[in-house]
Amino acid sequence: MYNQSVTKLFLSGTACLMLLLGVSANETVEASGSGNPGVNTSETTANTSDSEIKVTSQKPQVAPVPKKNQPNRIITNFNGDTKSEMAFNWYTTDQFKDAKVWVSETGNFDDARSFDAKSKKVNSKYVERDKNGNFIFADLEKDDEGEPVKDKNGKEKVKGYYTDKNAKGPEWTRGDKHGKSELTTVPEYSYKAEANNLKPNTTYYYRVGSANGPQSEVGQFKTSGNKDDHFQFVQYTDTQNAYWNEHVRNEAQFGADTLSNAIKTAGNPNFALHTGDFVETAQIEDEWSDLYDQSRPSFMSLPIASAPGNHDEYALSEEDEKLLTTYNDHVNVPKENNAVNGGSYYSFDYNGAHMVVANTNDNKKSKDNPEEKAIGKEQMEWIKQDIKDAKKNGAKWVILNLHKPMYSKSYHALSDKDVAKIRDELTKQIDDLDVDLVLQGHDHVLSRTKPLEHTGTKNSFVNAKKEDAKQIRGKDNVAYYDNPKGSVYVLPNTGGTKAYDSIYDRPLEHIKKVRPELKDLTQEQLDHYNSLFALGEQPHKTDAFNNSHENNRDSSDQNFSVYDVSGDELVVKIYQLHGDISKGEQRQVKLVDEFGIKKN
Repeated sequence: MYNQSVTKLFLSGTACLMLLLGVSANETVEASGSGNPGVNTSETTANTSDSEIKVTSQKPQVAPVPKKNQPNRIITNFNGDTKSEMAFNWYTTDQFKDAKVWVSETGNFDDARSFDAKSKKVNSKYVERDKNGNFIFADLEKDDEGEPVKDKNGKEKVKGYYTDKNAKGPEWTRGDKHGKSELTTVPEYSYKAEANNLKPNTTYYYRVGSANGPQSEVGQFKTSGNKDDHFQFVQYTDTQNAYWNEHVRNEAQFGADTLSNAIKTAGNPNFALHTGDFVETAQIEDEWSDLYDQSRPSFMSLPIASAPGNHDEYALSEEDEKLLTTYNDHVNVPKENNAVNGGSYYSFDYNGAHMVVANTNDNKKSKDNPEEKAIGKEQMEWIKQDIKDAKKNGAKWVILNLHKPMYSKSYHALSDKDVAKIRDELTKQIDDLDVDLVLQGHDHVLSRTKPLEHTGTKNSFVNAKKEDAKQIRGKDNVAYYDNPKGSVYVLPNTGGTKAYDSIYDRPLEHIKKVRPELKDLTQEQLDHYNSLFALGEQPHKTDAFNNSHENNRDSSDQNFSVYDVSGDELVVKIYQLHGDISKGEQRQVKLVDEFGIKKN
């Protein structure tokens, strides 16, 4: 579902907004928008989401979008040999033809080497705001079915305008009550640069920016080392911050805090993995900017590996086509087979582990994918060959990363048709190729399966059977699966505030009520499916789940996973965060699940 509306951080005036964005008060960019200057000559009061919102007859004057020429939306990604290469992506409003990245071993940059960046012009879409930084909404006239009423020219009838200045309440946060917002087009530049000939197992410091203009603060990353060298990475997913909540309950802040706590808990992870849905609506640049700005300290401290999520290609309107290149404009990751389709698929090696990143947005009807499967033929063949090649090259661990889950405790895993169409083939390949872990997103719920082996559809409607894997207790008191043949599927809930119920723990009647597309699910199938899981729950408790599969985007319970890989042992620890940042509560971190895998 697409939500047409708006909101973001509490701002008091244009100067404050510019301060947050790191620009001067006299620096703005003219843009093509649909704002009408006007004075509020008529006001009414509407009770929207339990708050008093003033509706005016004339539209508030639309403020220009501030220029952002200090390098922003900076991210570091793997793109090439992780021992000797690193990739970078960032944005500015104006083009800087002398853009570079500087990389230093010492951090004082006397020894820095520079690498040229390539710029690409992009037309970013920002939501219209007033002079105080509040989002502007049109209050549309609706019919009895809640659909907008149109005039004889086919234009939607507008009753008035309002901003999110006093917005609050669950009807607002979940996206039901805000009106329609218009977008302003701002030409910007996305930069990509790659550093090469780096030393393995070495910490580097970097800056990005213009040789003769604005430059970023100093960030850092570490190159990979030798096979069997110890390393750690963290996983979080589905930050999915919605622009209309920026000033009401800032979801990007929760996503940034989840990553920050994951890094702190792991101690010194080598990289972070995001398994998709960075934002709610990919077309809304406000969401990318907010998430990247809030996450900037973490993004500047280590590389981010990421899988594209379905929301990372969404436009504001259902009528608009999906945005096939937007994800890749914001990251600098490989594009295997030169395939860009709401994201790309790729792989990388790190200290003997082979990480495969799939693109489950590869589901548009085409000659390659006539059945609209989550993964098309070309990508599926690439996954098979890529893992086979990695095995031949001595990869000890194989980890598959994808947004849409094969197995989870919420509704997507069983109701997404594009996933159902690939489950048999993909899980067979996962089994045949001895994939150790499958790390997932999309379903905002905590799930971890037992080791699963593939089986035919006649035996299991989800092509899975539990392996009776032996477990042994390690010196660290972790229970390890001893050389399992099956694969473990992990989904660490959500890094944001939107939570889904663990609906398969509910009665069958309730499941069919909240998700009618599961009307054919039987109790026998439900029991079999639930038996596949070692862990499944939704930490967030709310009455909203009584009649819905999702909450009001108000969860203060987020999760992340820490993966510790050392030679023949891999340990997974899943942590839960609790505490309402918006109320200034102290965040608590709790270990909720752990297991290990040992290999001979």
